[in-house]
Amino acid sequence: MIPERNLMAASCITYTQQTQWEADITDMMAEGPMVILRLPKIRMAIVAPPEPIVRFSKKMMELEILKLEMMNRIASCYMDEVLYKSDAILQEILRRAMEIVMEIKLRMIEEGCVVNDPIDILYRMLQ
Repeated sequence: MIPERNLMAASCITYTQQTQWEADITDMMAEGPMVILRLPKIRMAIVAPPEPIVRFSKKMMELEILKLEMMNRIASCYMDEVLYKSDAILQEILRRAMEIVMEIKLRMIEEGCVVNDPIDILYRMLQ
């Protein structure tokens, strides 16, 4: 926030509304992380069954491990300024990563989410 800028003055609210707003913000800051529970969608997600969250975290963990393995393998396959892409282990790591991304994509489609291109998803996850 810019200290010189008074956003409340620009919003044309009365003095009592401004003091009430300041009191609410101060209370929310004092409450800390528990303020998130005031938001209904987040509260519903927290109260939701933990199974989807656990499944997603396992997939993300596996993707992160694959990313580390891929980086190690690329370092070992990189000789004389040439990357040997014919390495079978590197190909298997990429195949498994793509398989995980496709599983996540299918689950998202089943749940009615908007899904991007799986290659784009894989590229962003492996960066």
